[in-house]
Amino acid sequence: MNNKLKLPEVIRHPYQLTENFIKFKFSAGENRILVRVLQRIKVHQEIDYSPQIDMDGNIPLQYHWRDLIPDNHNAKDRLEKDLLELRKKTLPIKSKMIVDGKEMDSVKNIGVIEKPEWTDSRSHVKLNIDADLYGFLTDLSKGYTEYLANTSFHLTGSYNIKFYYYIRQWFQTGGRRVSLDQFRKELEIPKNKYRNNTASAFKINIIDPAKKMLDQIADVSFNYSDVKTGKKISGFVFKFYKTNNKAPVRHNVERVEEIFELLEGNFELSKADKSRLIGIMNKYQFTFLKSIINTHYFDIKAIYDRNHDLPNAVSKVILDNYEHLFKKEGE
Repeated sequence: MNNKLKLPEVIRHPYQLTENFIKFKFSAGENRILVRVLQRIKVHQEIDYSPQIDMDGNIPLQYHWRDLIPDNHNAKDRLEKDLLELRKKTLPIKSKMIVDGKEMDSVKNIGVIEKPEWTDSRSHVKLNIDADLYGFLTDLSKGYTEYLANTSFHLTGSYNIKFYYYIRQWFQTGGRRVSLDQFRKELEIPKNKYRNNTASAFKINIIDPAKKMLDQIADVSFNYSDVKTGKKISGFVFKFYKTNNKAPVRHNVERVEEIFELLEGNFELSKADKSRLIGIMNKYQFTFLKSIINTHYFDIKAIYDRNHDLPNAVSKVILDNYEHLFKKEGE
């Protein structure tokens, strides 16, 4: 039987785990393993399954090798490395410890996975989850983060993965306003990285690549603008939104081409630019987007001249004028 394991599309896990997802610098492969573990745990929750705990206090989970790597991907050696690296990571879990016969609150540091094992033929993988960690992952009573498993599974780049969980953690607030120091702290960016021209370095190395990937494949993404103290950038404002990547909209071809023609007279459009612009069209009405391009051409061009990223320039102009423009349209 060659069918891959059918697992839930939506994952929920405790807020505390979300914070640790952001804290760790997971590789794409490590993240994929975690997604599959969390999906399996959700299956257990849905069918009210009580897993068997071995003598070491662990719960074994077994997977076909293919379930832990993307389709058309054959990085078997890489998966071995990801399993071993993930084993090195620990999570702090609130627990109880007996001291002189008295039960006391404690923090138990638990490995994310234990004892990864695979067949010589690279057909199956077995790994173990500590029973206390399993209990922690299934307890959603103190709040949880919800996200699409397929989106997370296919993300690449550690900061892109972090940014996805960051958005999911704060999505209900609509956005975040952060200083440069706060941004560094919240995404666990090492203090010795991007010390010079910090704001620009954050944009080039973290924010813009994350936005590009999330716009293309994720169910949520963001726009952002600078916060300035005098002439210096001191932070960012992020606005979060849902994309239509899960259920793409069928566009009227003539209208899509009309938007492209408006832009191609003054900008070079690559295939990637067109794809991302269609993503923007998914979010905003055609007439609104056409109005933005016609009335804010010079704003778009000014941003484009700085970073040569047209979809991002259009998005930033919309963000900068969002409240004003929609108030005007509603009058």
